[in-house]
Amino acid sequence: MNRKTNLPLPLSGLRVLDMTEVWAGPMCNTILGDLGAEVIKVESFPRPSLTRLPGSSVGYSNNDEKASRPWDRAALHNMVNRNKYGITLNITQKTGIELLERLIQVSDVFSESFSAGTALKLGIDYDSVRKNNPNIVMLSMSGWGTKGPYQGYAALGSTLDGFTGHHNIRGYPDTDASTTPIVQHIDSVAAVQGVFAILTALHCRNRTGIGQWIDLSQVEAFLPHLGYYYMDYLFNNANPARVGNSSSSLAPYNCYRSKGDDEWIVINISNEMEWLSLCIATENPDWVTDTRFLNAKERVTNRESLDALLTAWTISKDKYDATKALQAVGISAEPVLNDAEVYENPQLCYRNFFLDIPHDATGKRRYPGFLWKMSKSEMTVRQGPNLLGEHQDYILSNLLGLSDKQIAELHKQKIIGTSYPADSYYQV
Repeated sequence: MNRKTNLPLPLSGLRVLDMTEVWAGPMCNTILGDLGAEVIKVESFPRPSLTRLPGSSVGYSNNDEKASRPWDRAALHNMVNRNKYGITLNITQKTGIELLERLIQVSDVFSESFSAGTALKLGIDYDSVRKNNPNIVMLSMSGWGTKGPYQGYAALGSTLDGFTGHHNIRGYPDTDASTTPIVQHIDSVAAVQGVFAILTALHCRNRTGIGQWIDLSQVEAFLPHLGYYYMDYLFNNANPARVGNSSSSLAPYNCYRSKGDDEWIVINISNEMEWLSLCIATENPDWVTDTRFLNAKERVTNRESLDALLTAWTISKDKYDATKALQAVGISAEPVLNDAEVYENPQLCYRNFFLDIPHDATGKRRYPGFLWKMSKSEMTVRQGPNLLGEHQDYILSNLLGLSDKQIAELHKQKIIGTSYPADSYYQV
């Protein structure tokens, strides 16, 4: 979608120092970059970032992790690190931490996602950071927050999903938690909550001139998303049960097999008008007078019988044709899409949601795009996912004033680097 830009991007002129890893923190800072901030991603060295490690990534270009520079071709890293400048730093060394402190001095925002207590051990906790920049806004986004009995606990999305109980309510009635697939909903929530918190603190700083520290617990940011279940327990002493794709109060309300191999359609009926329309659209008028389905309560009680009857109709229909027929009479229905079908979806394509982003190691690839569109400020990909240490010469020279000789010495001392030593990468 080509659109004339009348205004600069909202966060133009803002500099963000990103020391987060995996998904939640990197995506948070990517959104800030999309909005115009100059984001500098600081990656550990020579210890590899988790999303660049062999075997831990979603995938590699050409499905080959053994080809050259796999750390630059790791999809899990590249999909959430656009619009950033990349630098590596060994902050376990005195020179490395000094360079980081100098970057903090010229930044507006500093974000980290270490386990609680790690930043303090490294000397980059808020009290230390604000000595170098009293007005900085700092975000710490650990799993459970910085203080408390869980201080020091390492956490990834699947761990936090289990802690909140979310892992236990997903799945089908005849399954247990061991069969629940990993879905990192918490990472997505924490990413957006981090953006909101940073922008709020920056707004406060613009009014008062005072920066501050944001202690974000990813668990606490996610728990309101499960409010229904917690309130049901609080008021009714009811523990949630797995319901699969169904509803405890509505039927038919499920995912139904359609024509073809592993093809499905979701159908949700929420009122009597929709129920009557379904009976007509599926050419089953006798369902209207069937005593098992006379009202919503009876349909829920007899959901298995109703689902079997509806499946007998959907399984003979193409999922797209069935969707159009049902939507035409006001029924909530949608085909279940696989990855390829999402990329080809006409709604997303019309809105130019997916972005073709060039990359020196992977070539041009298609990535999910911006979370929103703005009428006067056009967001663009100014910088593709960074190669390891891709911009450190630019950053160290332009921002910190180091000479080429000094930068070369940092490479020699392994304070910075553009490739991982084999013993620190393949043997982690």
